[in-house]
Amino acid sequence: MAKAAAIEVDTSDLTDRLPACRICGHRAHWLGDHLVEVHSLSLDAYLTAHPKAPTASADLMDRLKKDKPSSGRRDHPPAVDRLQISFAGIDVRVNHDVAVADCLSLPDHYRIPQYGNLKADIEEASISLACGRSIYIWGLPGSGKDAFFHAWSAMTRTPAKIFQVEPEADIRSWFFSHEIGGDGSYWEEGELLTALRDGYTTSTGRTIPYLILITDFDRATKEQAESLRLVMDSIEGRVKGPHGVTYKVMPGTQVVVTANTAGGGDSRGRMVSANIIDGSILDRFERKYEFHWMDWRDEEVIVKAKFPLLVERCPNVFPQVGHATNALRTAIANDDLYSEFSHRALCGWLGHAQDVISLSGKVPSNLLKRSSRVFLDGMPDEDTRESARHLIDPHLRGGAVDEGDTSHIRKDKLNDQF
Repeated sequence: MAKAAAIEVDTSDLTDRLPACRICGHRAHWLGDHLVEVHSLSLDAYLTAHPKAPTASADLMDRLKKDKPSSGRRDHPPAVDRLQISFAGIDVRVNHDVAVADCLSLPDHYRIPQYGNLKADIEEASISLACGRSIYIWGLPGSGKDAFFHAWSAMTRTPAKIFQVEPEADIRSWFFSHEIGGDGSYWEEGELLTALRDGYTTSTGRTIPYLILITDFDRATKEQAESLRLVMDSIEGRVKGPHGVTYKVMPGTQVVVTANTAGGGDSRGRMVSANIIDGSILDRFERKYEFHWMDWRDEEVIVKAKFPLLVERCPNVFPQVGHATNALRTAIANDDLYSEFSHRALCGWLGHAQDVISLSGKVPSNLLKRSSRVFLDGMPDEDTRESARHLIDPHLRGGAVDEGDTSHIRKDKLNDQF
């Protein structure tokens, strides 16, 4: 599990006595409540990722000592086999005996959404994960589909394997491959077969099932998708070997997939490699969810943590970018703009703005207009680029189209949520 990048805390300022959250930089006398409410992390999970990180101020500790004399007793941490976290409002057991390296990595600055459609999407999908269901999640690029499963695996220490569908990939080799050695040819068992059949053995000797994540599933050809038919059988999952031998899938194994479409091909015409998936295979997934783009109130917290130099030097860019993001995504959702604007695209925009400041040491007056070309230039044609420029223009200081009058800039708070 990859640790979220730590926030550098300036300890030279002795007037600031509050500990800082190593994930987002928030300061408070006590970080425990913040970790649960904002990051859905228990104190134990946070300290595992950031050992020796301060969580309470010296002032608070001094006050507690004065208000409550020591009784000679101390509260002990919970037993390792009873560790749990709250994930999207659900209490989930943490597998302390699963190695971090055998889980999917935690995305940098991951935040379980607190607002909007994606909050509801993840709450429902988390219930399905906690109950061991197979899941099909689809949505536009940058809606956090894969990140959701990565975060679940990392934060709950669920052993997981990830496989990506590519048009020319030989998915059969995930199960078996025909090899030639010194003694002739033979069949070698693939990584997916062994994971499905044997499960994962923990450091304490327990055998538990894997979470199997298959990404870009709607890129699969008919033959590739067919490989999952027996695996997803509702009576008993199984894999048929090359010599007619049938292997049973370990009970409790979860197969989850992500895609950009619901399985009927892409009616928008943007995901040209998406295929139609056999309806009887789709029906074998117990739960299906569409994921939406993140609400700006959640996304702003994440991008501020990712781009601390912008927070320090020009924090006013964030409400401007927030309005522009909302305008672009609303137009895309209404089919008024033939393009995408994912979280990756947003990070590209803000990332280039931070690069400009980092190298020059200055904040140009046209910073957002200048850095916006990193996503505008990637749009499919000039008409689309011009439409996007006019959508974001009213929200950027100085505009995106020209350097004219700036009196039209919106000053109100970002209340309109996509």
